[in-house]
Amino acid sequence: MPILYHFFTHQVLIAIVFNQLFLPMSIWKYLPSYSIPLAAAAGMWMGGYWTLLTPVYVFFMIPLVEWLVGSNPSNHDPEQEERAKASFGYTLLLWSYVPIQYALTGFFLLKLSAGGFTGPGFGSFEALSVAEFTKAMSSPLWLVGVIGATLSLSISNGGIGFTVAHELIHRSSKFEQWLGRALLLTTLYMHFAIEHVYGHHKHVGTDEDAATARKGESFYRFLVRSVPDQYRSAWEIERKRLKKKKKGFWSFSNEMLGFQVTQLALLGLIFGFMGPVALVLYVTSCVLAFSLLEAVNYLEHYGLEREKDERDRYEKVDHHHSWNSDHVVSRMFLFELSRHSDHHMVASRHYQVLRSLDDSPQLPTGYPGMILLAMIPPLWFRVMNPLVDRIHSSH
Repeated sequence: MPILYHFFTHQVLIAIVFNQLFLPMSIWKYLPSYSIPLAAAAGMWMGGYWTLLTPVYVFFMIPLVEWLVGSNPSNHDPEQEERAKASFGYTLLLWSYVPIQYALTGFFLLKLSAGGFTGPGFGSFEALSVAEFTKAMSSPLWLVGVIGATLSLSISNGGIGFTVAHELIHRSSKFEQWLGRALLLTTLYMHFAIEHVYGHHKHVGTDEDAATARKGESFYRFLVRSVPDQYRSAWEIERKRLKKKKKGFWSFSNEMLGFQVTQLALLGLIFGFMGPVALVLYVTSCVLAFSLLEAVNYLEHYGLEREKDERDRYEKVDHHHSWNSDHVVSRMFLFELSRHSDHHMVASRHYQVLRSLDDSPQLPTGYPGMILLAMIPPLWFRVMNPLVDRIHSSH
């Protein structure tokens, strides 16, 4: 009997896991997002020109496939939505990305300190000195390898990593919020967990929001304005929270202070074990990563402003205050982030049940293609400004 009991309970457990993870086939459509860190790791391992695999994949191959596949505005029916909400598999996909990002970041630093990115395999492990780095830069293959590997890490951490972190910091679970912040640590952008949730979502589409791009503002001007303004906003939000709780600046409750200490500790570890060259390249990858995040911020709300009523109060956030994209490939790779209007309408709604809302502003293509367009301001303005005017005239 005990054998039968254990066999039965084992089978029930398998059935539950199968139902939660494997039965909803729609879960697996998000797996292509993991091909980006995989491509980055493969390029770093092979070295040389192979390190350019990820930039080519993300900004050439994916936009091309996206153009060919097109968009799909369909939503779940009520039964499908309930099943999606109940499936733990969607959450498990997010959790599993945390060790992947840390592994990729560690692999980048180890490969750099073990011969660089000139070819497959590892050399001897030792901190790369400035003199050795300067000498190695004379080799075109070494130079291409370092540039390609740094770009690959920043694209993976800044593209998929920030997307997953964004989803997790909106969750009610403290554990999941902690996972989101752990991801943000690898890009030195932990303040995003405060500013985005309590600043951006409150002030989106207004002059008070550092992450809303004004019409006629180029991406480069937006980047220079947005990054420091968001950082200052996070400190101000935390100051007000601490004051409300009657806590002092040096209190252990000061999350912003804790973020700075944690990030400095990480940088200290990299400097101590890997040397100054590894530290500089890692910080460079972080700057590129959060610049990629800001490119996404730029396109998500460009030119869409909330009007003030007769009492000088901003109107409520509505679906026409965010740009969206129903292009299938972007939705798969970015966990439905491109259904951005619904996210701002109900920030706690999980990614797998985000909806395409009627009459929500639609981007001409998916996020990778729009990011490329944003890099060329005259072309961006020519495409987007008429669309912004059309949205304002219809509301």
